[in-house]
Amino acid sequence: MKTIIKNFFKILPFILAAWLISSCDNDDVVPKFTLSQASEDAAFSFSAADEYLISSGTMDNVAERFVWNEVDFGVQTEINYQLQGSVDSTFDAYDSTTEYDSGTLSVTNAEVKVSDLSALATLLGMEAGDSGQVYFRARAFAGSGEGVDAVDTYSEVMTLNISILEETSNEGPNCPSIWVVGAGATDAGWGWDSPIEFLCTDNVYKTNINLTNDAFRFFLTEGDWDSGQNFPFYVDEGYSIDSNFEDALDGDNNFKFIGTPGKYSLTVDTINKTIKLSPPEAEEPNCPSIYVVGAGAVDAGWGWDTPIEFLCTDSVYSMNINLTNDAFRFFLTEGDWDSGQNYPYYLAEGYTIDPLLEDAVDGDNNFKFNGTPGKYLLTVDTINKTITLGIPRAEEPNCDSVWVVGAGAVDAGWGWDTPIEFICVDGVYSASINLINDAFRFFLTKEDWDSGQNFPFYIGEGYTIDSNFEDALDGDNNFRFIGTPGTYYLSVDTVNKIILLR
Repeated sequence: MKTIIKNFFKILPFILAAWLISSCDNDDVVPKFTLSQASEDAAFSFSAADEYLISSGTMDNVAERFVWNEVDFGVQTEINYQLQGSVDSTFDAYDSTTEYDSGTLSVTNAEVKVSDLSALATLLGMEAGDSGQVYFRARAFAGSGEGVDAVDTYSEVMTLNISILEETSNEGPNCPSIWVVGAGATDAGWGWDSPIEFLCTDNVYKTNINLTNDAFRFFLTEGDWDSGQNFPFYVDEGYSIDSNFEDALDGDNNFKFIGTPGKYSLTVDTINKTIKLSPPEAEEPNCPSIYVVGAGAVDAGWGWDTPIEFLCTDSVYSMNINLTNDAFRFFLTEGDWDSGQNYPYYLAEGYTIDPLLEDAVDGDNNFKFNGTPGKYLLTVDTINKTITLGIPRAEEPNCDSVWVVGAGAVDAGWGWDTPIEFICVDGVYSASINLINDAFRFFLTKEDWDSGQNFPFYIGEGYTIDSNFEDALDGDNNFRFIGTPGTYYLSVDTVNKIILLR
């Protein structure tokens, strides 16, 4: 018996080794997580527009933002997404290298630009004037979504109707107009006798419009009250609306203008879904001009070599003018001193005159400008009998732009995707800008952080800076806006060294 026990202990290590080897060979039961099917399929959460227009001038515009739901595969694993676009509704031969592929996404939305639709249109062989259809679907998948164990799910296919616009030699209207009616649109009022027509080019509606602090509404069809589109309509459609407008909270929830009354260019961009005000654009003259001469009109002076011509449209005279604190006068006829019309003349005719203008009380009782020197749009409205100063309208640039980036410029932010371009005319940089109480900086060159010009730079150059700005005292000594948030016209006058906000 002792011998048996002794021999058992001798062979025990070999028995244990054999058992361990056997366990390693046969134990394949490593815990393994198995991806389940998705709790629900991916699904788009928006509706496509009736038509998407493609033109050479809108390639960088966002045609559509595709949005879909989050998908749950039932395990703790990373879920990714992909938006696919194809010329084939079945996606049987989908090729991510030639068709639209958003790449791997961690979010449930993706932008598709007009250029992306144009690339698909090219695959279809479409040319100017052609219409066709392209197809999109959203894919949700776990991990990399590749290999034999890949689990994914797809949304239903969404069809987009696309059309390539005929390129023309001008930028005339190429889509149906819309209309504005309402007391807030001074020249329209609540009726169909004189609605304001917004001409349409590439699905962007624009016109100059006189606005006052009252309500108005957009209409798809002239004379049809039922075709109205009010403030909540555009909010629900995802539009970014200029801060000078609000819901009127009247029976029809119209738009209400709450800004400074005057003439503006109003744009409704149905591609980028924005409603924006900017300085009025030049209009075709249809009546005789008048002229300004005087030391107060910097570019004119007291002589007839360089008078300021005020073009006339529908009995309204308007022009951008550089004003300083001195006198000037209007003249009906160029070169004729006897055709002058001074301050008392307009008072006697019943005109309401901008408070920045006063009687010079000189020998000729000229006009005198008493505001902050700079460029203004001076308008003499012989219909409503008003003389007003406002934001200068856009002019053809003749010098290089500068750029604004920063959180204080709401539509820009700290990045180069959407910087605010300041157009330059005669050494004056200007743009309409939406400001909040945060920091921003000017840059001489787009996408070049080293070209920035901060608050101390302009102080060092001797600029007078609007009191609504201060040194942010951050790492870069940026500008900081400390005024009332809203949309303003900001100009940097490198000639008179003034940074002015209006």
